Amino acid sequence: MSERPPCGSPPAGAAPAQAAVPVSPKGESPRVKPSAERLAYSVDEAARLTGLSRDLLYDQMRRGHLSYLKVGRRRLITRQHLEQFLPITSTD
Repeated sequence: MSERPPCGSPPAGAAPAQAAVPVSPKGESPRVKPSAERLAYSVDEAARLTGLSRDLLYDQMRRGHLSYLKVGRRRLITRQHLEQFLPITSTD
């Protein structure tokens, strides 16, 4: 009978394990900070970027005040959609 390696050890001759990717407490994958250079944002990213709540953004989309793109089951809000929704006026 051959000996087994201790639990958690890779089998003999196996490639070394890659470093584990940190996972958020909710079990979600790590998120990249939204950048102003992105073309489109998820609703969560748009909420963080604008400081508005997800619920408010979904409500505004439902009412037709905030345009979005639907890709599969996802709603994507483009930079242009955000600029139309939140026009920035200059005080010059």
